[in-house]
Amino acid sequence: MKKFLKSSATDALSFIRNSIFLLFVTCSLGTTQEFPKSAFGILNLLPRPTIIKISLGSNQLTPGDEEINPGFYSGMMPWRPEKETLKAEAAGYQSAELKPFLKVTETPVIILQESPAKTLKLTVLPNAKERSPAFFDAINLTSQESLQIQANEKPCTLPNNKRIRLSKEKKFSFTIPGKPTKTIDPEDPSGFLLVFYTRPDGTVDCTVTLDNLL
Repeated sequence: MKKFLKSSATDALSFIRNSIFLLFVTCSLGTTQEFPKSAFGILNLLPRPTIIKISLGSNQLTPGDEEINPGFYSGMMPWRPEKETLKAEAAGYQSAELKPFLKVTETPVIILQESPAKTLKLTVLPNAKERSPAFFDAINLTSQESLQIQANEKPCTLPNNKRIRLSKEKKFSFTIPGKPTKTIDPEDPSGFLLVFYTRPDGTVDCTVTLDNLL
């Protein structure tokens, strides 16, 4: 994906490369070394840098002794061991758990959030039901009830916590107010999900993930 992202969006390219890398590495650590039939990625949206421990059974998915910033994306990982529970822990919070739920081909994004009473929350963003060779969806998970952006140079309003289809074109650009325009231009048509969130300083940022079924 030579032209995947332009402008200052090279961080999203590293997310995708990291996804592919982790998927193959995690798979190769298994005894059968077979390619996984489903996978998931975790996006941290806790409102401030926090030491977070995320584990699948006895397998630790994050260092557990380093602060993780809002917007950190784990990359795609198979759910192995398949019968174990996904657990998130952080000092000062009540932990959150998610029982095995994946079906064959699914590759959802799991959002780690803060809910009232200092409780962690794991929210599943399923793959898009409406699929086409190329598409760009967005979801507003910021503190704003209504987020204004530019999508392909046109004004667009994103209501909070609602997935919106922005485009079915192969190439897509978007602008967050006060920030440079970012362009997603893959060599091959793909599905993408743009997750908008609030940074610790109160500004809005975006993480771009693939939405391709295995």
